[in-house]
Amino acid sequence: MIIDLFINACILITFISVSHNFLKYKDITQNKSALLKVVTGVSCGLLGIILMLFSVHITPTVITDFRTIPIILAAIFGGIIPSIITAIIMCFFRVLYFGFTKAAMISIAATMLSGIGYGIISIIKNTRKDKWIYSVSYSMLVSTIAYIILINDKALLLKFLIIYYIGILFVSYFVYRYTEYLSELDEFYNKLKNEATVDFLTGINNVRQFDKYFNDLAKQTVRKEESLSLLFLDIDHFKKVNDTYGHSSGDIILKGLAVILRDTCRGFDVVSRNGGEEFSVILLDCSSPNAVVIAEKIRKNVEKHKFYISDKVAINITISIGVSTYPDTTDSIDNLLGYADNALYEAKRAGRNRVVLYTETDIQE
Repeated sequence: MIIDLFINACILITFISVSHNFLKYKDITQNKSALLKVVTGVSCGLLGIILMLFSVHITPTVITDFRTIPIILAAIFGGIIPSIITAIIMCFFRVLYFGFTKAAMISIAATMLSGIGYGIISIIKNTRKDKWIYSVSYSMLVSTIAYIILINDKALLLKFLIIYYIGILFVSYFVYRYTEYLSELDEFYNKLKNEATVDFLTGINNVRQFDKYFNDLAKQTVRKEESLSLLFLDIDHFKKVNDTYGHSSGDIILKGLAVILRDTCRGFDVVSRNGGEEFSVILLDCSSPNAVVIAEKIRKNVEKHKFYISDKVAINITISIGVSTYPDTTDSIDNLLGYADNALYEAKRAGRNRVVLYTETDIQE
């Protein structure tokens, strides 16, 4: 029996490890996606079926395994709906595969009580640790009642319950620690992924993500024969702002400018901080006249915006913007970056606080 339960536990851990790559062990109880909850419930239900296929026969009609743990997982990470789905799947399989017997009826009742009970626990308890503790305790109570009804041999019942209690406590604790480890690993990975693509100060794309988006969108634009416009922006006299008011005030301005860019541009445009006081906007499927209109709108919004660097002090800034568009102002998309940079340089050379559109023949303001 002990070896069979050990095999059951190994199957459980293996399934969790493999499924983690697809589902991830994160809390989806607040996620409103019905599909995600159904997928979680079905996946845990399949795990329960596999565990039942390798169950241990205590008597010719009574079997045991760790199928209760997939229901707990469904409840803790998905809520009451996935836990009930998991329980229903297991109940159907229990009858179809093992037959409709007294043991099956008791098993169905215990499984459904578990699915509902774990789901309720997942709602009323806040931390995953508390959910595990109360769910496992409830599981042992329900299982004990079921086995007392089914096993008439008191000596066999006592021997089995001792082994089962030790097994369920050990395996539950191991699964709890393992899923917590996987969750922490996911959070750490997502944090690193976010830090690698998002500017730490402004929360918009950093230069690495800008390069990725630009290269991908450039290929897409040429393939679809669309337009692609690029804006390069620079805060005028930003060094003077830092020298006068301090770097913390400069950070406030950078964050404020990022907000203005996000609010002014279209939702699908790519806004990035390319370094220091330099920003960029990739305008998808946007002709040069429209790009200039958007750039001018950004410039005016920044010019009239008051940046509060303290409770009582507010300052105004201006920006210079260089614009280039494929294929309107250049027939080679590879030149888009260089031409936008040249247009920005011309905007600053011409007096700042202006928008300049670059063409291959001349520069238009």
